Amino acid sequence: MRMIFGTVVLLTASLFFAWTSYISFRFPRQFGERLGFTIGGLDGLNEIRAQYGGFFLGAALVNALALMGVLSRQTSFAVNAVVFGGLITGRVVSLALDGGMNGYGGAIRVLFFVDAAGFALSIAASFLERLSGQAT
Repeated sequence: MRMIFGTVVLLTASLFFAWTSYISFRFPRQFGERLGFTIGGLDGLNEIRAQYGGFFLGAALVNALALMGVLSRQTSFAVNAVVFGGLITGRVVSLALDGGMNGYGGAIRVLFFVDAAGFALSIAASFLERLSGQAT
């Protein structure tokens, strides 16, 4: 059962990362605008593609390789925890500095949940697989 939970976490993270990568590569201007950015030129498009497209593609590949048994699942859980943990930490700090959620759009509000859940689920899956002695 613990391996199934971990597999679901890896698959879900991989799909989330792959989708984020695809959308930011394919539609960088629209992607940025949904996050509140105004893209003024090719530099901005390049930055969206690099920071979101490339970064999230790498994270998706780590998860996919773990699902295929090429990388250890623990490595993938650690990558997910770092990615989601860094994102939720930045969001919480921003929330404190901004004085609350007033002014945040719907996409950013949803990402608070996504990042917190991704962090918690990655830690839980790693712990459960280590506890069962099936960590690879």
